[in-house]
Amino acid sequence: MSGRKYSRSPYVKIVVMRFAPRAWRLRSAAAIAVLGLSSLAAGAWYSSAQQAAAPAGNPCAVNNGGCAAGVTCQEGPAAGAWRCGDSCPPGFSGTPQTGCVDINECTVNNGGCHKLSACRNTPGSRTCSSCPPDFAGDGYVGCFDVNECPAGDCSDRIPAGAEKATPPTVTTSGDVTVTATSEAGAAATFTASAKDNIDGTRQAYCLPRSGAMFPIGKTTVNCWAINSVGKIGRTTLTVTVNRPQF
Repeated sequence: MSGRKYSRSPYVKIVVMRFAPRAWRLRSAAAIAVLGLSSLAAGAWYSSAQQAAAPAGNPCAVNNGGCAAGVTCQEGPAAGAWRCGDSCPPGFSGTPQTGCVDINECTVNNGGCHKLSACRNTPGSRTCSSCPPDFAGDGYVGCFDVNECPAGDCSDRIPAGAEKATPPTVTTSGDVTVTATSEAGAAATFTASAKDNIDGTRQAYCLPRSGAMFPIGKTTVNCWAINSVGKIGRTTLTVTVNRPQF
């Protein structure tokens, strides 16, 4: 009697006979390892012949081609082939290979929303709720007690041009390349700063943070800053961790 086990990959099915001779199992394992390394060397491109779940026509049209949430599915280079994009989109950090993770801006200073407004995280961004009863304004610029405004009109407290204001400009020290110090990867450091037309210098935040441990491969670091009228400026940098060359 035989049983079947399947790999977690959606692209390769591995069938192993439970009672097959030990030498056969060892040879099979070696062949599978070579196959895996060959796939990596090919740049993680998958053809429609290799991926059983490939949709007809545009392979990215169904379920984002199997790519993780927030990762761009790219067609090519050969007909019927596709891959999960080279970097994570704005508002996400991580790697396309392991999945892009949405940045929760609400965890830092209430996402730049007023203290009387609720910050709600959204994919790639955040929103600020409206002001509570008896308060005028909005959650991005400020909530003002109508009892403290002339005739309850607080419009003069909202900065002129707030709605059309540009977001801060965020700059970083640039992409970083380091060599892995272990199988876990390596630590990488970088800096980020922000300038704003309204507020001048603003605090910039990055995730993953500078000094964190980065896995082998490429990781997108998302950096952002928020000005006093709730506008978010963003930029990214890439941390590449290479395996040591012997």
